[in-house]
Amino acid sequence: MSVILETTRAVAEVAQVSGEIAMAPWERALLGFGIVMSALVGIQAMTTVVGLYFSKAGNASKKAEAAPKAAPAAPAAKPAAAAPAEEEIPLAVILAAAAYMVGGQIRSVTVTIPGRDNVTWTSQGRQSIYASHGAKAPGAVSNLGTVKK
Repeated sequence: MSVILETTRAVAEVAQVSGEIAMAPWERALLGFGIVMSALVGIQAMTTVVGLYFSKAGNASKKAEAAPKAAPAAPAAKPAAAAPAEEEIPLAVILAAAAYMVGGQIRSVTVTIPGRDNVTWTSQGRQSIYASHGAKAPGAVSNLGTVKK
């Protein structure tokens, strides 16, 4: 914090000195440019140091996690046939993954609309968009022959 105060005082002194000494406009612009560039270089240096610190701290934690763990011996599983890409992921698999990520129990909620049990969400959205666009009356559309030049 004291570095910021000292820098602020130094900038104030430079501003006072520049007011007492007759400087050309290009000299003032050059002085301002130098101050701004030095501040940017200082910010860049600080962010680089912080980034290096966190990257080294992250590498240390990854090394600790990479310690070998005794895995239970499992019989070799036969390779399953490749599932077609068109199949959906079973709901049980999604629920198991969600419960694992949350770390506890989850509740499965299914939303149904009466009378539209077999319509997917995308087609329902499409239907609502198309329903909002009404057809124009035949009299509202003019022929090209009536356009004035």
